[in-house]
Amino acid sequence: MPPSSKQRLLITLPLIIALCAAIFYSVSIGFADLYGYSPRQHLKHWQKTGHTPTPDELEQALSSIHTAISKDPRNAEYRDMQGLLNYYQAINSYQQGDQALFIEYTQQALASYQQATRLRPNWPYSWANLALMKAMLQQYDSEYAQALTQAMAFGPWENDVNIVVAEAGMLGWFQLNSQIQDSLIKNIERGIKRNGKSIKQRLSAINKLGLACIYIEESKQRKRLCGF
Repeated sequence: MPPSSKQRLLITLPLIIALCAAIFYSVSIGFADLYGYSPRQHLKHWQKTGHTPTPDELEQALSSIHTAISKDPRNAEYRDMQGLLNYYQAINSYQQGDQALFIEYTQQALASYQQATRLRPNWPYSWANLALMKAMLQQYDSEYAQALTQAMAFGPWENDVNIVVAEAGMLGWFQLNSQIQDSLIKNIERGIKRNGKSIKQRLSAINKLGLACIYIEESKQRKRLCGF
């Protein structure tokens, strides 16, 4: 006996609902990407040129990324972008001598990277930046140690990870156990093979170059980095 109209409706209705949900999700993701495009391009430009964005530029970029997150809340890249924008705000505040705002924006950046690591736990860049934010806030706790460990485990040969981990780790050197210290020095040794200049600049800026040089094994790279 052929199915009745009511039976056919009961069969097709779930399919229609599922199709509508899929279409809605795809449209939402598409709109999120549109809002995320401009901040992504601005961040690439600022990082490539060394340009320090103005407060207005940061507010505009953050407004777009907040909209992107609202439409695609499980996108870890948007959380990373939000964290970097917050950190730019923190840097601006520090340069203006506003310590309270520096801490506030750094805490916001930290929260963004924490969300990013939950959404994409194998991504070393999120872990490296989380560790750096913890170091900037002088929060040398178990989360800080975990972030360093995860960053080095998932991105041992990633250039930017090497650089950020070197800075974040040396800032909290005396709060790390010997195992993480050993891993950190190995990270620096890997990094100076390709990014010696950048690592030297970052460690010199935080007055930790001499400390790192004590532990780095003798090599041509160490001589270029440390002078001996």
